[in-house]
Amino acid sequence: MKRLNRVLVAAETCAAGALVIAVCAVVLLQVLMRYLFATPNPWSEELSRFAFIWVSLLGASLAVEHRAHFGFDQVTKKLAPPVRRAVERTAWAVVLALSLLLVGTGIALMDLTLAERSAALNLPVALVYAAAPVSGLLMAIHLLAGGAGRGEENG
Repeated sequence: MKRLNRVLVAAETCAAGALVIAVCAVVLLQVLMRYLFATPNPWSEELSRFAFIWVSLLGASLAVEHRAHFGFDQVTKKLAPPVRRAVERTAWAVVLALSLLLVGTGIALMDLTLAERSAALNLPVALVYAAAPVSGLLMAIHLLAGGAGRGEENG
């Protein structure tokens, strides 16, 4: 499981980096087309929005892997070690439950939008909604590969 997790983290990092570059390039192209040539292209805003959705959810998954989400460190560090471990395990379970909920609701949204196409790119809208279950599944894998007590040895 840990090896799969490492491979997934590397793939997510590369995909997120490529998507950030794509968003920047497409937005720059849109600005150039609009202000220099006075002919904005209709697909760039849609493409940048779709890529931004994907990079946001992949980034959320990577944040779960690196334990970089918002936390109450000032509070938890003052707790007794057994209480702190219990709080961390509870938080881990809540995040796991929410990531599985993200998978379920994302699949439901994909199912609802299977027949819809995007206006400018004519892409399946379900492709955009696929970011939710993919991200939720990646979060669950990261949590399960790391375990509830990960990070106790670090802090």
